Amino acid sequence: MKHIFYKIVLLLYLFLSSHPFCSAQSDDKIMIIIIDGARYSETLGDLSKTYTPEMWELSKQGSVLDNFQNDNYTYTSRAIPALWCGAWTEIGSKFYNGKTSSHAVLPTIFEYYRKQKNMPANECFYVMKYLPDLWLPSFDVDYGPDYWPEFHSVGYSDKDVAIQAQLVLDTHHPHFMLVYLADVDHSGHSGNWSEYINAIHTADSLVAVLWQKLQSDPFYKGSTTMIVTNDHGRHDDQHDGFQGHGCGCEGCRHIEFLALGPNIKKNYKSFAYHSIPDMAVTAAYILDIEPTKATGYIIQEIFETTGINQDLNQQIFLKENFPNPFYENTRINYYLYEPSNIQISIFNIRGEQIVILTNEWQTQGEKSVEWNAKDKLENTVDSGIYFARLIVGNQVKIIKLLYAPN
Repeated sequence: MKHIFYKIVLLLYLFLSSHPFCSAQSDDKIMIIIIDGARYSETLGDLSKTYTPEMWELSKQGSVLDNFQNDNYTYTSRAIPALWCGAWTEIGSKFYNGKTSSHAVLPTIFEYYRKQKNMPANECFYVMKYLPDLWLPSFDVDYGPDYWPEFHSVGYSDKDVAIQAQLVLDTHHPHFMLVYLADVDHSGHSGNWSEYINAIHTADSLVAVLWQKLQSDPFYKGSTTMIVTNDHGRHDDQHDGFQGHGCGCEGCRHIEFLALGPNIKKNYKSFAYHSIPDMAVTAAYILDIEPTKATGYIIQEIFETTGINQDLNQQIFLKENFPNPFYENTRINYYLYEPSNIQISIFNIRGEQIVILTNEWQTQGEKSVEWNAKDKLENTVDSGIYFARLIVGNQVKIIKLLYAPN
């Protein structure tokens, strides 16, 4: 009889230890909130803390990137898929479920997560207001619809979306949720400043509500990371003002990044350059998955510890320059894994050195250098193909630049 009792106790223990409520303290849960179209000068770039007081308060518990950029298309239809994919994916069009819809060409973080972790759809939710024509994740042959998230498209405002997000949390307890708040962009396009600011106030308060929701639930408390960001900003005052977006001005490119969670540094601000593809790759690291077709990289400095094992021989990670092609200036972005002496030079297609952009000792971290299409004598070069060569220790990295002035 005692033997049977112990077997029952053992079976009960095994059942409970595999139940999601009992694995609550694994630090692999994440909520990503995308606030569409908020300009950085009205979020965490506003040092008066007037427009987003809740997020400013939350930033004391987490990390802020002060130089997080949309480094490509500053409109929603391209930036949202880039946030999903960790790369600036092409957009396809496909007849699916009775209608033609736009979709990401590259796999999304939803797909990586569900396939690599063997997760059912109700572990991965995308929550947004009602949209009659949803943009879809990828049809990639290795991922695709079998690994899409559960779409929860209900309501007509950001407040509705926050209510629905809390309902999903209570009902399903997913490990991964992306919440899309659309009202700020809509209000900005109205051209009414008060309406735009009120929408930001609302989004700010909803971020605080959702964070508090996570902290009040034992399943999420102490084991969940929240990331808050934007897809794009809005024109600055020198480029027609807040009503629109879509160009390469500072207002359109500079966006918010706030992270809170169990392994995120507290009251920390990074001034290193990062860009949209890095968000999904960082989220993938938190979820312990490998976004194999992404181009971004982990925002390492926001973590208390990472455990990221870089190749011992790898000293530098070189990203593509942007813009490319360019007609005036282009920025070369790279990451040093350790303090190093770095030389960056520009060569023409004949292999002739045009100019040395930098040759100095630099600290570890995200770096960038700009080339203005001029040679060492400050003469503007001819249009055509050029190469940027980076030398760090015994490593050499080369990227192709296309200078295409008017």
